[in-house]
Amino acid sequence: MSMDLARKDFAFTPEYLIADNSEINTAVKVASVAVQRGEVVVLDGDGKLAKITVGGEDPYTVTTTGLYGIVADDADAEEEAVVYLTGAFFGDALILPEHATVADVEVPLRELGIFVK
Repeated sequence: MSMDLARKDFAFTPEYLIADNSEINTAVKVASVAVQRGEVVVLDGDGKLAKITVGGEDPYTVTTTGLYGIVADDADAEEEAVVYLTGAFFGDALILPEHATVADVEVPLRELGIFVK
């Protein structure tokens, strides 16, 4: 039996999405498009997860109608995804569409019970 005695370096870079141990509630929904962990999502007319839309030109209009929560794990289109419905999350870890900012979704998320830190 041989042993590998070569030096090995390991690294771990944690993903900080959840900000504290407050109560977190989740739900499972089908995604209409591929979604990523940390993405802020809305529900479309069919009750499926969809991306937030941004329209117009500078200043851009961020549509938060139907805002639902934050995706817990990556999922492809037509797959079920776990979504955080309440809790505290780090703003710099949230995934938003181009031209959308954390400030655009902070207050609407707070109304759902999701707090951005």
